[in-house]
Amino acid sequence: MNILFVTVSWPQKGCNNLYSDLAKKFRDKGHNIYIACSTQRREGLQTYYEEENGMHILRIKTGNISKTGHLEKSISLLLLNRQFRIAIDRYYGNEKFELILFNTPPITASGLLKKLKDKYNCKLYLLLKDIWPYGFADLGVLSQGGIAWKYFRYHEKKIYEIADYIGCMSPAGASFVLDKNPQLGSSKVEVCPNSAFVPDKNFVPDNEVRAKYGIPNDASVFLFSGNLGKGHGLDFLVDTIKRLNNYKKAFFLIGGAGTHFKKLEREFRKYEPDNAFLYSYLPEEDFENLLGICDVGLILLDSCYTYPQFPSRLLAYLKAKMAVLCAVNEETDIGNIVENADAGLQTIHGNIGSFLDAVKLLSEDKKGTKVMGENAFELLNNQYTVEASYDIIMNHFA
Repeated sequence: MNILFVTVSWPQKGCNNLYSDLAKKFRDKGHNIYIACSTQRREGLQTYYEEENGMHILRIKTGNISKTGHLEKSISLLLLNRQFRIAIDRYYGNEKFELILFNTPPITASGLLKKLKDKYNCKLYLLLKDIWPYGFADLGVLSQGGIAWKYFRYHEKKIYEIADYIGCMSPAGASFVLDKNPQLGSSKVEVCPNSAFVPDKNFVPDNEVRAKYGIPNDASVFLFSGNLGKGHGLDFLVDTIKRLNNYKKAFFLIGGAGTHFKKLEREFRKYEPDNAFLYSYLPEEDFENLLGICDVGLILLDSCYTYPQFPSRLLAYLKAKMAVLCAVNEETDIGNIVENADAGLQTIHGNIGSFLDAVKLLSEDKKGTKVMGENAFELLNNQYTVEASYDIIMNHFA
C-alpha cells in the first residue's frame, strides 16, 4: 500500500519517536511510506523534501505548535491546514494513496483531511492521541460552551465523521469518545495505543553518571522527563521534593521543555534542593545513560482534568525497565493498567500523603521496585509494541 502519514509530531532527522517507530514498521512490512510533517518556525527551516530511512519525508514550515503559549499555538493551528494542503499538493500531488494515517493533536485539521480523502479516494485511520477540546476547558483556557469551545467541538465531531476508524490510547479513552459521541458506534472506535520498538539492549547502571549529576549512589532515582506543561501539575512535584529534602533515599530528575520550565528553574534557584536535578536538554547518548540509573518513572496528570489521557512518556519508562509511579486524575486509566501489571503504583494527583508514601515504599523496597521494572518491560512487550499497533490498523485492510 501507498500510505500518507500526516503529523505535526515527526522527530528531527536522526531521532526517533513513537510515530517514526510506527512508520518504520509499515515500511518494514513492505508499504511505501510518505510523511507530511511540520517543521516549526523556531527551527529556522523552509519547507523541504528528502528521502530518509527508506521513507519519503516532507517537512512543511509552520508556526510554533508545541512548547509555546496558547495564543501562538492557536494562530499556528489556524494556518496549518492551508500550509499542509499546499505543500502536499506540490510534492505528493501525483501520488496515489490507499490509506491516510493522522494523529491528534491538532483536532482542527478536519478540513485538510476531508480534502485529502476526497483527492485520493482513500481510507483514513485516526490515531487519537489527545481528546480536544476538553483539556483546554479543564485548564481554564476556554469556557465550556463558549465560542472557542464550539469551534473546537465542531472540528472534533467533523474529524470523527471523516475518519473510517478511530484508534484510542486506552479503554477509558475509547469509552469517553463513545460516551460523548454516541453517533459513532463501537465498530468505528477501538483501542490502538502508543507503541514503540522493543529495545534489544539493556540500560546499564553507571556510577559515573550518578557522580556527573550529583546523585547519591544509594538513592533511588525518580524521573519525570518530557513536556513540562501546566497540565502535569508540576507544583505538586515541587512540593514533594521540598518535603523530602532531608530524605536521602530518593532523588528526583526533572527534564525537558515546555511552558513551565522557567517556573521550575526559578523554584530550583530559590530553594536549591539537594535531592533533585533539573535539566532542559541532554544529548541522546547522555539521556540513554541517565535512563540506566533511574528506578522509577513518574506520570503526572493534574486532577483538574475530567477526561482520560495516556502520556507517551510511559513508553520510555517501560523500555528502560523502570517501575512507574502515577499521580493522575480519576478519569485516567493509565494507573490501573500499570498496577494490574504489577509494574508500579498509582495515587490521585494532589494527594500528597499517599504520593509521599509511595515514593518511600519504592525507595526502600529496592527488590520489589526492581521486580516492578521487569514487569514494566513485560507490559511493553505484551501491549505496546509497534507490531501490535500495525496489526490493529491493518486488520481493517486485510
